[in-house]
Amino acid sequence: MLQFAKDLEGLLENLDHASNEYVPIEHRDPAARGFLVVINELTAGTEPTVAVARAMAAYNQVRGERKDYDRSAIAQKEQRDAEVAAEEEITRKVACPTCGAEAGLSCVGTGRSGGYRRKSHADRARLARSLNDGSAPVESEASDVG
Repeated sequence: MLQFAKDLEGLLENLDHASNEYVPIEHRDPAARGFLVVINELTAGTEPTVAVARAMAAYNQVRGERKDYDRSAIAQKEQRDAEVAAEEEITRKVACPTCGAEAGLSCVGTGRSGGYRRKSHADRARLARSLNDGSAPVESEASDVG
């Protein structure tokens, strides 16, 4: 009986760690949370049907939070990718002074792999930005004097 109590204590610690609310949601395990709740409820003398219902509620809560987090993370990634794509559209209008990529083409790595880069070199981005800033002057408010 002593070994069972020690094993149960170790299991409860592991389940608590895997489902603790202080752990970031992307690392929380819904199944661990449900299992922890059912064990706690049964050892407290709760009727089994009620214990399972509470465990399912805890499982569904963590699972819902994880789904919300995943949707949010995907939306943020898509927004970052769209921002990079928009920046690259402007940047690729000029040739790259670092790797020699022609206008319209992707930069290539200067390291051993030499593969295509997802983002252009910083020098190319600065050059494109400076040219873009020069071609679209901002009107000053002083010209509206009337």
